[in-house]
Amino acid sequence: MRLSIETRALELTFRMLLTCGCPVSGDEEKALFDLLLSAKGQMSPDIAYDRVLSIFPEGANTPFHRIRDFYIWQAQVAAVSHRICRDHIIRHFASSFHWDQAVARGLEEGYGQVTSVASWFISHMLLPARVVSLARDHVDLIYPFPGGEIQLKNLFFPKAHPPAVGETWAVHFAGLLDRLSPEECGTAQLMLEQNSALLVLRSEVGEIDYQNFQRKGDYASFCRKRYEKYYA
Repeated sequence: MRLSIETRALELTFRMLLTCGCPVSGDEEKALFDLLLSAKGQMSPDIAYDRVLSIFPEGANTPFHRIRDFYIWQAQVAAVSHRICRDHIIRHFASSFHWDQAVARGLEEGYGQVTSVASWFISHMLLPARVVSLARDHVDLIYPFPGGEIQLKNLFFPKAHPPAVGETWAVHFAGLLDRLSPEECGTAQLMLEQNSALLVLRSEVGEIDYQNFQRKGDYASFCRKRYEKYYA
């Protein structure tokens, strides 16, 4: 099976990686970034996915392996080559497929870190959220859904690409990842609405403050420091 990934799809995934404690080492993280830089330097729209997975030891279970599994679920059997696009990344991280992985890992490892199960698992998802206020070093957003909304406070944003009030961004934990088109926002919303467990838990959450997040404290600063190792 010839499988590639769109360079901008890999970059969106990498930015998500920098906002959470995924099972990826510092050396693996650096190798992923170097692969991105190489592809962007060559103006390559795609990267062979074997090159991505070769960064990790055999038998590893990372988001990059689960993205491949998620894509294969949808792949056309008769196709000769396959391409993971940005749309697949948005679908994956907003889907119950990712939710089940996050819940399984969270239940196993998270109880020592978690004070609110509902906001912990909601934060694991890619959320389409609207910017409502912007300060020098943080931003507040609202994640709206049918019948309610959740206020997301004190997130960090890419300094090279600051948001504007009213824009919709993909949010993961304490980080703004990238602007979403209306079509991408609709895709994320569609996937999230299919998750019955998420629908129950989000009704219990009115606000998530990432400067005082669970037992991690100022999680926005943690995400910002990881991000700024690679991006201005």
